[in-house]
Amino acid sequence: MKSVCDLRECPDCASSNVVCDGDREQLICKDCGLIFEPLVPEEEEKFEKSRGISLSAKKTKPKKAAKKPASKKKKK
Repeated sequence: MKSVCDLRECPDCASSNVVCDGDREQLICKDCGLIFEPLVPEEEEKFEKSRGISLSAKKTKPKKAAKKPASKKKKK
């Protein structure tokens, strides 16, 4: 995302009734009242550490479900 103004819906309630304040780099939701500002990477890291969010867990990919073995046909 290059700019917060690229967003077309509220990150909180998913409403499309949003306006962008390009000068302040804020997205304002007219429905729920959220004022969204993206964090610079340093602030995001500080926030995640204060909340106990693991940075490595955020970057890992979810494991794929194991394939079930093909069922064996019954012999007659």
